[in-house]
Amino acid sequence: MLSTKKPREQSGRDTLARFGAQIRSAAIASLEILEGKEIDRVYCDLHDDFVVRKRKGTDFVYIFYQVKTKSPVNYQWKIFDLLGLKSRGNQDCDEKIDAIKSSFVGKLLLHTVVFEKACENVIFQTNIHIDQNLQSLVDDIESNKYENKHSKDLLAVFNACFCKELKDDLSEESIKEQLKKLQFHTDVQYVKLDNDDFDSYAKKSIFKYSEVELGHLEAKEILIKLLHLINKKSSGIIKNITPATIESEAAVSIDDLLSILSISKEAYNLLISSGDDKAIKSISIIQRSLEKANADPNIIEFCSKCKARWDIWTMNSRHEIHELHLKAIKDRVRHVFETHLNHYNSLRISLLQPFVDQLLNDLESSNLKYDLTHEILIGGLFSELVRVKSS
Repeated sequence: MLSTKKPREQSGRDTLARFGAQIRSAAIASLEILEGKEIDRVYCDLHDDFVVRKRKGTDFVYIFYQVKTKSPVNYQWKIFDLLGLKSRGNQDCDEKIDAIKSSFVGKLLLHTVVFEKACENVIFQTNIHIDQNLQSLVDDIESNKYENKHSKDLLAVFNACFCKELKDDLSEESIKEQLKKLQFHTDVQYVKLDNDDFDSYAKKSIFKYSEVELGHLEAKEILIKLLHLINKKSSGIIKNITPATIESEAAVSIDDLLSILSISKEAYNLLISSGDDKAIKSISIIQRSLEKANADPNIIEFCSKCKARWDIWTMNSRHEIHELHLKAIKDRVRHVFETHLNHYNSLRISLLQPFVDQLLNDLESSNLKYDLTHEILIGGLFSELVRVKSS
């Protein structure tokens, strides 16, 4: 019966679908935090659909994203759609100013004025393409020629559009710098309304940025948690805007992602402090091997600490121990692992202990012990585990 009558409206379903695209895009952006490089935060539904924070030296810069989807999929965004400027006919100066200020692009360009140098880019992200006229406008701005009718309009009325936010008018060169921050990401697969590739794309992103391999069911569970996190961070009104409330209610950080990946924060921090630039992958391998033997979190943290001590010891020993001696020590650690431990799918501390005792005695009898301890050698064996599982 319900299928025989046309619904009065379905705007709610359409709104949810488009919000879902925003959530998916923010989720993909947040995974880049796993790389442990410049990007360290994604702020959800704050100032724009989401904002990416990057560390530049001692400062932070921000990339503002606006996600817009449109049907049908063969439609192409036009200049009028995104800027409010007509390709044909005339608009007086006031009409152009009002049109740009209220447009999608105008709202993005506002960030370049409000946040000044802290705004690195403003990005319009969409599921479809832009038409040739709009592409010509983009190319004209990027080439710094300003021969296009609409790029000339933007240059001419920029100060008037943002006069309330500007303390002083910007020079023509400064306006061009702000306009160059505008980018268009088109035909983005994971924001498409009928998207079926998000899971695959997200799984590949996790591996790209962390090198952590996930099984199908494990990946599914993690992505459900990730989307739930982004949805939570995008919902509700932040009544009292402070750095603390923004962090707690809108920000996605490495701590959130470690929790989703079920990776020990303490162990991760230990490996990061030891200079392990693939800390997430290292702790993931160590943790999974120990969990198969039903190790508790304290054991996982202990073994990660041992691995960190080994990393620090080998780094410091390069300057204190003869190169041949250091190589001999590493070879003996590798031999113990490959001979006695490599064939195990899981590792127990009780299994390691007799091999570590014997290794320490052998090194001492060969005058290679130096300041090595049981804990450092346990770390050496786990370093071998990470090497083998990573190859």
